[in-house]
Amino acid sequence: MNQPAVISLDPQRTREPDHIHVFLRDCRIMLSVGYHPAERLKTQPVIVSIEAEALLPHHYQDISENSLDRVIDYGRFYNFLRDDLPKFGHIPLLETVAELIIAFCFEDRRIHKVRVKLEKPQVLAGTARAGIDVCRSRPKE
Repeated sequence: MNQPAVISLDPQRTREPDHIHVFLRDCRIMLSVGYHPAERLKTQPVIVSIEAEALLPHHYQDISENSLDRVIDYGRFYNFLRDDLPKFGHIPLLETVAELIIAFCFEDRRIHKVRVKLEKPQVLAGTARAGIDVCRSRPKE
């Protein structure tokens, strides 16, 4: 039987840096969002998914480590969606909602790429869900 190849972690060999993908999927929030007049009358559910990518600066091998200051905290994303985003009031375009979320995520300087998916499950009849998916990389400094 063939043995699988072992990837060398020899520091003398170059390899791509490690990355971490932090995500929050299918978070259902109530927002006042939409272009059409009927959408301005009341809030509607919006399903939000966020994926943020950052370089992995170190490995987390210490099982006693319990500090969130060395990780990208997906709880911050959730709190922004639930508590802060609705305070913006009515937003005509989902694209603008995506921009607000992306700007919030990039407040963490470690994050270099963000993907935001927004779906409006009640805007169309039946089980269809309309929405957008925006992916942005941080500009090079």
